Amino acid sequence: MSQVSDYKSSPFDLNVQPAAPSNYTGTATPPGPGYTGTGLNGVPDYSYDSLCGVKFSTTDGRTVAIVRNAATALSVGVMVQEPAEVTAFEKMAITVPTATPATAGTYQILVTNGATKINVNQFQGGYLVVASGTGKGQTLQIAGNQNAVASTGKFLVTLQDAIQTTLDATSTVSLIANPYTNVIIAPSSETGAPLGVTAFAIAASVLPTFDGTTGAQTATGTPVYGFIVTHGPVGCLVDTLTNVGYPVGRSASVAGAVSVATLTTAAAVGTSMQTQTDTQVGLIYLNL
Repeated sequence: MSQVSDYKSSPFDLNVQPAAPSNYTGTATPPGPGYTGTGLNGVPDYSYDSLCGVKFSTTDGRTVAIVRNAATALSVGVMVQEPAEVTAFEKMAITVPTATPATAGTYQILVTNGATKINVNQFQGGYLVVASGTGKGQTLQIAGNQNAVASTGKFLVTLQDAIQTTLDATSTVSLIANPYTNVIIAPSSETGAPLGVTAFAIAASVLPTFDGTTGAQTATGTPVYGFIVTHGPVGCLVDTLTNVGYPVGRSASVAGAVSVATLTTAAAVGTSMQTQTDTQVGLIYLNL
């Protein structure tokens, strides 16, 4: 059985589903501007949430990543993807008040919401992309959005990364949640980017709940974490017959499965390592 080889940094074993609570070193204060955590020798205290997406090597040469599951259990040997795209949080306007002018070197942007309410810290660990206008092209990791906001309100996004180019009223931003948080089985239709394949079953999380109008959190839920394989050999559910050496991608008819990749229907995620049999699990060399 392969094991995570980064022994000093992996928070749990490859085939172990860690128990809640999610912080394993105490205060679970993520690093960032003004970090005041009390980790040993100044090393930051992380929660599993802040480690979602972190990758580790295994003793057999594979790469695995930590994920937090959504509300449906994931069986072994299925492809998973990021949460489905939410277009309402793309290309949003910003404002530049004196308190948070979104200038280069600072860490906060005041964003104007559209018609969809936003939950507190919905984008924690995710990304803010400057989509158009002044400063276009920047990709900045999000530390959190501490205030929930109803539709058409304004909310403050705090960044892990400093703004590189000062923004102004022409700038629009897109907000994308951490793709490795609330992962789902890859559906047959394209709703998000594929991330990897489960090497072990991952139980369902009990999701937190939020006020339907304000977005304030009303219950914390119980998150469940695990590893997925992102690179190297892994067994995955097969949809259609596939020859050895063929490129494989998301199946267009079976959730969580792979089939022959084509440029028009499914981008390649890896290569078949054997002649595959429909409805069975076959070995693929994943390259994500």
